Amino acid sequence: MTSSYADKLKAIDTAPLSADEKAQLKTELAKSEYGPSAFNLGEFEQLLGKLEASKMKQQTQKSQEGRKDIFATGLAQMMSNF
Repeated sequence: MTSSYADKLKAIDTAPLSADEKAQLKTELAKSEYGPSAFNLGEFEQLLGKLEASKMKQQTQKSQEGRKDIFATGLAQMMSNF
């Protein structure tokens, strides 16, 4: 069972160590948790691809709604001429 980052920080805070030792352990923990080795480029690219696909889909929907609005406005103007 792996403990969370917050749990590890609490363990460091409650350990009978000097302030300098605690600071060093916290720095090492942060580096191991958030440093370059913790970054997964493949996962990032996958998430970025999903975001780009979502943005393209939103743009398509926005364009379709715009065309519907133009059609509805034109139809309303034609009907007002009768």
